[in-house]
Amino acid sequence: MSSRRRPVYGQVVVGPPGSGKTTYCNGMQQYMRLLGRNAWVVNLDPANERITQQQQEQKQQQQQAKNNNNGEYKQEEKGGNDDKENSVILPYETLFNVCEEVVNITSVMKETGLGPNGGLIYCMEYLEAHMDEILQGIETRVADDHNYNVYLIFDLPGQVELYTHSTCVQNLLQTLVKSMDLRLAAVQLIDAHYCTDASKYLSATLLGTTTMLRLELPTVNVLSKVDLLHSYGELDFALDFYTDCHDLDRLVPFVDQSHKISATVDDEEDAIDIANDPEYQRARRKRQSLGVERKFTKLHQALAEVVDGFGLLQFSPLDISDAASVGRVLAKVDKCNGYVFTQEAATLQSNLFQCAIQQDMEYDALAEVQERVLHKPKQKETGK
Repeated sequence: MSSRRRPVYGQVVVGPPGSGKTTYCNGMQQYMRLLGRNAWVVNLDPANERITQQQQEQKQQQQQAKNNNNGEYKQEEKGGNDDKENSVILPYETLFNVCEEVVNITSVMKETGLGPNGGLIYCMEYLEAHMDEILQGIETRVADDHNYNVYLIFDLPGQVELYTHSTCVQNLLQTLVKSMDLRLAAVQLIDAHYCTDASKYLSATLLGTTTMLRLELPTVNVLSKVDLLHSYGELDFALDFYTDCHDLDRLVPFVDQSHKISATVDDEEDAIDIANDPEYQRARRKRQSLGVERKFTKLHQALAEVVDGFGLLQFSPLDISDAASVGRVLAKVDKCNGYVFTQEAATLQSNLFQCAIQQDMEYDALAEVQERVLHKPKQKETGK
């Protein structure tokens, strides 16, 4: 038997916690399978554990009881339903899951007494020390006849410490690439909510630049959850300013978010009252006159210069529920990892979805997102 030396293509999904990595992996896997690709997810996040069906139903019951406000919540007694405890709910189908087969954060926190962040770092260092076990598990499943021409989507944790103070993620990926001849591209997700806050957006771009430099992979940067932008508040600039990610020093005057009180207060009349309150105005002027405020301004200017100096970032808007949006992101990923040049990609040219994403029309796509998402009328609550 000849050893399998055919390159394996895939993408590594990274991003801060809450940016939608698991949702992206699920949506991308479904979309790629519609294209005829044999896509599987490799879960390398020890904190992304399975939830049993019974636990899911208990959470839903507790939430329903809380919404009803009927007093005490009475939990149904457990009785003779072992099938539910063994039945699990997963957002995607995994080829290999470290939570089940190597280590998970729950057991580490119980045995070591570490907190969530320390426990996650411990887990990732444990994975790095047991790479042989991970490689054997993945290679065995990839070599299976049913998983030939497999496409891998790696779901990674999002804690910042793993990409700024540790090299375990970088070492994990380098070992996988060398051992399995992987052709990987990184997909870095940034929550579109950061665009409504200048300081958060600057911080996210700095973290994104750092992650790209540390991973040393061709990267597609994505603004996730753009379909929710209309509920986050108004943007200081047009959407293409945040996707192009140039001249970030223009955001520095908007770092003071005091003028956006209405975006964080449910009642518009309350927001106006707060903005016109003399005590609030006096406190705001005092804070702006302090030296620390000027130092923060210089700090944000320096952050903008660093990100602009590297010039690595350019974002693609993503609505995971929109097939065209997912297709545009996948087209960029295929160019980054080289899948677009494979024979499999050539045979899919006639596919309806594939044909729809061949032409790169970023400005038209941005205009469509701007019109469809940002100009969406807000739903007003009625007493009926």
